[in-house]
Amino acid sequence: MLISFLKSAIFFIRLFFFKQKADVIFYYPQHFNRGNNGINLYFIDMIDSCKNHEISYLVFEEPDYSSNKPRNKSSIPFDFIFLIIRLLRKLFRSEENTIKIDQKVGSILSRRLLKNLEFTKVILLSQSMVSFFRGLNKQCNIFDVQHGIIHNNKENYLMNNQVEPNLISNDVSVLLSGPSYQDILIRNEKEEYFGRHTFVLGSSIRSDCISHTSFNNNCLVTLQFTSDHTKDENNIILEALEDFISNNSNINFYLKHHPRFNNEVDLTGVLSLENVIVSHAEINDCFRLCSLHITSYSTSTFEAALYGIPTILINPLKKYDYFLNDFKYPVDYQIEDFKKDELYQRCSKIVLEWAKGYYRPYNEKVFLDIIR
Repeated sequence: MLISFLKSAIFFIRLFFFKQKADVIFYYPQHFNRGNNGINLYFIDMIDSCKNHEISYLVFEEPDYSSNKPRNKSSIPFDFIFLIIRLLRKLFRSEENTIKIDQKVGSILSRRLLKNLEFTKVILLSQSMVSFFRGLNKQCNIFDVQHGIIHNNKENYLMNNQVEPNLISNDVSVLLSGPSYQDILIRNEKEEYFGRHTFVLGSSIRSDCISHTSFNNNCLVTLQFTSDHTKDENNIILEALEDFISNNSNINFYLKHHPRFNNEVDLTGVLSLENVIVSHAEINDCFRLCSLHITSYSTSTFEAALYGIPTILINPLKKYDYFLNDFKYPVDYQIEDFKKDELYQRCSKIVLEWAKGYYRPYNEKVFLDIIR
């Protein structure tokens, strides 16, 4: 933490005296470093495109002091500016809403500490510091990269058919992984904003082949225990999971934690079951091992489908029924059904075609068109 702060301070203090130009600024919080060696997989294709086409760029990493994800050595720590922003926010706390406050903070720093930073495009994850960057540069183009599922009533995107003010106030465009997501946003909005502010960029998820031809008795369970839920909601999900695993004692279940899991529930009971194993492998390795996927409503349902792996949804929380209500998940069977090879193979093809509408391969042409 101290080393990152010192590196950050050196970079930005130097920036006060010398100009730094970049065509693109990439900005993201530390907890997105989920690949091997702390790589941020959401930006990797775009950064490669910048390298290959001589597009100058900077990558800033926002610190997350509660995260167990490593710092990315290829990124510039944003710790020094992050601390200043937090201090300035307190000065204006009683004056305006959070959007206006961050825009004001950005405007102040644009005339002082960051006056020598020149850029024309900003690409963000999770809309982090979006208002700050709009205040820092009122003319730049800002893009938010989709990092999870988007549905009708998705916080920070679309609520009750209204586009989130954070997007409109900062004139933010959204880079989507597939046309089916774009269709959901456009079909459910009132303002006609997303028709002009969405681009189907695709994603780094690359697989359009059938990995298994039959059920091999191994199930991957992607867990959804995070602070996003209330304590009661997490316990309800846990109870449903324990019941499901207990009723299938002859099946091997490989449990994979959510990236933001922070011991929100006590898993002692489910981990004591003989047929339960905690997996620390990368998700792609898990799909090579397991031929069936179990979850409440994880985005991994799409990733599994791109490997031709069907998912069984065990979601007891109706307000999270995205895969049934918004995404129309195309198959609904139980473990015993998938033991029939013919059914398994047919479902593999169905879910693969379904997922392609939501996750297309990265499209470099789209990226270059919006950057240039």
